[in-house]
Amino acid sequence: MTTRRERTRPTRDSVREAVLAAAHETFAADGYHGATLARIAARAGFSKGAVYSNFASKEDLFLALLVRENAQRTEALAQLSGPGTEPDLAAVAEGLLALAAASRPILVLAEFRGLADGDAALARRLAEVRGATVDASTELLSGAAAAWGLELVVPAREAAVVLLALVNGLALEQVGTDEALVGVETVTAVLRGLVTGTE
Repeated sequence: MTTRRERTRPTRDSVREAVLAAAHETFAADGYHGATLARIAARAGFSKGAVYSNFASKEDLFLALLVRENAQRTEALAQLSGPGTEPDLAAVAEGLLALAAASRPILVLAEFRGLADGDAALARRLAEVRGATVDASTELLSGAAAAWGLELVVPAREAAVVLLALVNGLALEQVGTDEALVGVETVTAVLRGLVTGTE
């Protein structure tokens, strides 16, 4: 006697994660304007309705993806500079350069920022997400300095903004060339200039 295997229905969380993963790939491949919810849904293996059951619009989906990817980047840097790690500004510099080298998400963000520039409500929502990124980066920077016995020579939040701008700016400057425009030594020197106690 054979038993019929019941199909398990994906959970809401698993659908959401699959949609976010598909959105990451689609935005990276097609840009913000080129990506469509239908294409994202197809890549995720769901109907367009499954996307709408989790995200009200393409803007909502992109902002949710931005929150997730910012958290992942912060976590990656935290592994280099958190409690229990040895002081190594060069390793942090390499991490920042790696973020800049993976430039496609930053370029898509720049595209989205252009859209938000003409939409006050969307600009406010983007500012909230970016503000949370600065908050997380500030906390990471303060924690790393304390763990390594270093002291920031500028306010931690301003230092965080400078480093975010460095990564974003390098990503934009890198467009169209495979040549490294800035080396680890240069970024390490920038980091060293933000702290005392490195000698």
